[in-house]
Amino acid sequence: MNMKRRILIILFFFAMFFPLRAQTLGGGLLLGPTFSTMSLTGNDSTRFRPDFCFGVRMALIPKRFILGAELDVIYSRQGTSMKPLNLEDGNKRWWSQKSSYINIPLLLNIYLRKWKDSDEDESKLIRLRVGPQIGFCLKGDEVETLTHSKITMHHIRPWQLGSFSRIDYGITAAISYWYVEVRYTYGLSNVFTTGEKSTNHVISVTWSDIW
Repeated sequence: MNMKRRILIILFFFAMFFPLRAQTLGGGLLLGPTFSTMSLTGNDSTRFRPDFCFGVRMALIPKRFILGAELDVIYSRQGTSMKPLNLEDGNKRWWSQKSSYINIPLLLNIYLRKWKDSDEDESKLIRLRVGPQIGFCLKGDEVETLTHSKITMHHIRPWQLGSFSRIDYGITAAISYWYVEVRYTYGLSNVFTTGEKSTNHVISVTWSDIW
């Protein structure tokens, strides 16, 4: 068993054990932009591309303890863009990858202080979240963009079945305060079935509530 799988198993059991001390069941929504890229073997020109995500939260919230747990279901638009190539005729060409995922992270929540009697909800508490995530790729496209005489043209080629992995997994970490959360997911599995390395890396900045 390699180290990556061991880390995932350890985090999973942590996230399953500590909810036993939680007291309140809650749920909520999250919505915001994503900034994603991919690590591709032999390609050092990838950069972050913006998109969006939205989803639902289901949480066990501890009011007398500092550890809780959360399960999310998130629709996430991801991918990467690449630096444009300057052509000899003065035009530019570049490529991007665009993908859609349903991501399900199981997170251990760490509250930096215990609840006070005056706390109406968790928004006044700084929260750290960490845990494994599994994702399901719905579809993907490779987009070639060409600028010619100030006209921009896009050529879209859908990912072919068998060329990409339907299941993605990784590690997610986040920090939350008030209703804002910054989250980073480090992909551990290859997106494409060919090639040495093609992993997702996603940053999201979401508005997130809990009820």
